[in-house]
Amino acid sequence: MVKDTIESAVLEWYENNYNFKPLFSKDKPELTIDTSLSTGKYPWARETGDEIMNDYFERFNVDNSEFDFLAYWPYEKGFLPNFLRPKSHKLPDVEPKPLTIHMLVESAKAGRWLFS
Repeated sequence: MVKDTIESAVLEWYENNYNFKPLFSKDKPELTIDTSLSTGKYPWARETGDEIMNDYFERFNVDNSEFDFLAYWPYEKGFLPNFLRPKSHKLPDVEPKPLTIHMLVESAKAGRWLFS
């Protein structure tokens, strides 16, 4: 794939496969190079994030050995508050890092995950 067309290919792939109109919304979110999959107004749930990223790595032939999924979709505490959990099961408060379309484009150009 020519590097000049990779940005268009990534944007088209995401637009056609994952940029859906959220429930109770009038319009689809505007897709830009700065759109984040893991943060912002419409972050994906971790299960969908996993599906998207697996599809991305396979489709664009990107080496994912340096990709840290939990940096972008950290474990959530769920319904049981930390103070009710045994010490060994307490989860830290971790904010997800933004995972943007720009990151997908640049990593696709390089053939490996560039952001850690």
